[in-house]
Amino acid sequence: MSNVVPLRRPPRVAEPARVSAVVVAGSGGAATTTTAYGLATALRLGTGHEVSAIDATSDGGNLLARTGFGAVDPARTIRQFETRMALTSAGVVVVGGGDGRTTDPAIVDELLAARHSARIHDVGTALRSPRLSPLIRSGAALVMVAPARSEPLSRLREALTWVMSTYGPQVLGESIVVVSHQMPQAPVDLRPIRDALGPRVAGFVEVPFDSALAQPGVLDHRRISTPTLDAWTDALDVVGGLPARSAPSREAGSELA
Repeated sequence: MSNVVPLRRPPRVAEPARVSAVVVAGSGGAATTTTAYGLATALRLGTGHEVSAIDATSDGGNLLARTGFGAVDPARTIRQFETRMALTSAGVVVVGGGDGRTTDPAIVDELLAARHSARIHDVGTALRSPRLSPLIRSGAALVMVAPARSEPLSRLREALTWVMSTYGPQVLGESIVVVSHQMPQAPVDLRPIRDALGPRVAGFVEVPFDSALAQPGVLDHRRISTPTLDAWTDALDVVGGLPARSAPSREAGSELA
């Protein structure tokens, strides 16, 4: 396999070091891990900047096992996490979980920000966890993920309604929806969903089916298709266009139509 990857267009992110994003889903199996990996990979390939992908799931997910490709240079390690860090094939620093310790995502975000690293957090289905609230309220981009199937898309709608009622319509309007195609043919028509959500969120991005993501083992960015990398870059363009945000006020009782 060639080690050469075609030059990608850089994502429209003016200050990569300031990127902080939370990737979350309304149900399991929605591809939060591969989406977090994909955003971090596209940002690293497109800018060459330091990028970290963090497992912030409440029970310790498989981000490290799924994406860890090699050892991290000691100069790039963080003492608190050095036993659970690795590099992806694209050079993204992965911070894994699952060692029995509960780490505050906001603290991890601050530690990595101090190193001028972009941060992509995989939080799985833990959207409602109080641990995430400081990170979201501080302005981290919210990336809501669902596979292109009816039930997970319904759960996504419930999650988006919860975001609006908890954090306010401003946060919903600055959220990004990523729909991941996990089968070659989509079993649902996404056009009505795109039309309904498009005016309510900052961006709606579809990630095409990619057999490289469906295969077991460690992900290698050199096997990822160009359309998949382009879709992740499209999502980063939305992240890069989000305005700086202070803590929003809560407006209860809101609901998505």
